[in-house]
Amino acid sequence: MNTPIVRFILFFLVFVLVVVLPWWLSVVILIGLTVYFPFYPEVVFFGFLIDALYTIQYSFPYTGLVTATVFLLITMFVKTRVRKF
Repeated sequence: MNTPIVRFILFFLVFVLVVVLPWWLSVVILIGLTVYFPFYPEVVFFGFLIDALYTIQYSFPYTGLVTATVFLLITMFVKTRVRKF
């Protein structure tokens, strides 16, 4: 399931979902994909896309990007620790 063509198709499917669905539903989908795949760096791109589409002008402009990056790093750390046991 982790072949390049599946990742490519999922990238475009999630891209459409991020643009069409509300931001909170897109975040739930991205969290699920980050936990499912061993390494899903596309979540950083989608975090930037959510920032570009849904942030208001007066807030910190990169909230989604920072959150996506931190969540990706945390899941990578947890997955490597869990696999050792």
